[in-house]
Amino acid sequence: MNKYDLVSILRPTADDSVVESIHKSITDVISSGGGSVSEQGIWQKRKLAYEIDTFKEGIYTITTFEGPSEVPAELDRVLKISDDVIRHKVLKMES
Repeated sequence: MNKYDLVSILRPTADDSVVESIHKSITDVISSGGGSVSEQGIWQKRKLAYEIDTFKEGIYTITTFEGPSEVPAELDRVLKISDDVIRHKVLKMES
């Protein structure tokens, strides 16, 4: 099992229920792939360094998890489909 961090930027217009549904879908993908979520949180709404899809701000979230090497690819696929996620990145942590 590898350790990963997932950082995602959501639309600034997303309300708390949207953020919770994104967190739930992330947790579902990780657990169905045989992994487990260690920590999940919201950093807050912050100004972006550059404009993304006409947005100048975004809601940053982070998820720390462990899982097999197939989980990041599935997370990438699921988050690309979501209209509320404007950017995301899965980073593998060093052992």
